[in-house]
Amino acid sequence: VFFTEDSQHIYTVSSDGACVTWDWTPSPVVVSSETASDPPPRKLVDGHWKMKTRHFFNQEGTKVSGVSMDARGSLLVVGFTSGVFGLYEMPGCNNIHTLSVSNHKISSVAMNRSGDWLAFGCPDLGQLLVWEWQSETYVLKQQGHSYAMNTMAYSPDSQYVVTGGEDGKVKLWNGNSGFCFVTFTEHTAPVKKVIFANQSVVLSASLDGTVRAHDLIRYKNFKTLTTPEPVQFVSLACDSSGELVAAGSLDPFEIYLWSLQTGKILDVLNGHKAPVTSLEFSPIGGTLASGSWDGTVKLWDCYKNDVMETLTHNSDVLCLAYRPDGKSVVCGTLSGHLHFWNTEDGKLTGTIEGQRDIAGGRKENDRQTADNNSASRHFTSVVYSADGSTVLAGGNSKWICIYSVASKI
Repeated sequence: VFFTEDSQHIYTVSSDGACVTWDWTPSPVVVSSETASDPPPRKLVDGHWKMKTRHFFNQEGTKVSGVSMDARGSLLVVGFTSGVFGLYEMPGCNNIHTLSVSNHKISSVAMNRSGDWLAFGCPDLGQLLVWEWQSETYVLKQQGHSYAMNTMAYSPDSQYVVTGGEDGKVKLWNGNSGFCFVTFTEHTAPVKKVIFANQSVVLSASLDGTVRAHDLIRYKNFKTLTTPEPVQFVSLACDSSGELVAAGSLDPFEIYLWSLQTGKILDVLNGHKAPVTSLEFSPIGGTLASGSWDGTVKLWDCYKNDVMETLTHNSDVLCLAYRPDGKSVVCGTLSGHLHFWNTEDGKLTGTIEGQRDIAGGRKENDRQTADNNSASRHFTSVVYSADGSTVLAGGNSKWICIYSVASKI
């Protein structure tokens, strides 16, 4: 429902595609001879609205899903469930422009005060479009991931954020403006891990069995790392030099090493008895830590293909992180614990019980109460602070937990 500037007309739009114009008709003032000298009584409503015209948008097989009008009441923009929008001049409802901006429903429509820019939102695609209709050009075109976002990473200078999603896309975002300015679409399956090899190279691992290297200067996929046999990658790491790349697979339970410069596979590390879910290189050497659903974390000497230490847990390992000095590693398990290990002697130095800290409430579709639901009672990601004094851990709930390493609180 929209009023005109003089408040004498109303435009109403229904979901079936009808636009009706209503005019205000004042009630006639009846003055009798006996009360002609008295002031007329005040009435809350002294008229009625009468339908003047009815127009139809003639978009067959679709419904109106969003409507907006400019401040002057002269332009009406209508979005439809088919992804088409129409611009109409009022009061005659004359079609000025019709364009298909998506194959999915346009759920929200807005117009700036001057009526020059039209904005559309498509939730199915996570899409935001701003259209300048007179020049027929895009002012802004933004699209998030169509499905769940699986992974993200900051660039070394914290200016950019890279994300990977279930839609197989890798997106690069400006950390200051929040806008996505590059989308890589080479993957054919969900992206499970993204990292920065250096300031200008992003690596992504996917269930399609490839690790892809993306150049952030020319915005292209310049190298694809593959294996002799098809696998599905769920974890990824790169050493501090940006030369050695490691990826862990869902099945077989192996870790693959490549040279990023040549793109050739260097070695295959065997030893885990379940999917390798997390990988991280030591900040100070060539040691690689790998966590697996078999409940172990292995510390590898990548140059000798040798296991230096095996750290055993009571449940599946879901995440791990090195301390900045490389002398300690923290591991998150399915039981909701964080375990701290000394990497030099392989001894456990402390444990934090985080089940109650990370546990969320009962979700809308949960059949179990929050007390009986263990789905969100564990950490899926963990990281040390820059000085190594605290760890930050998050999981499948709305909470992010910060713990002191020294006091384990």
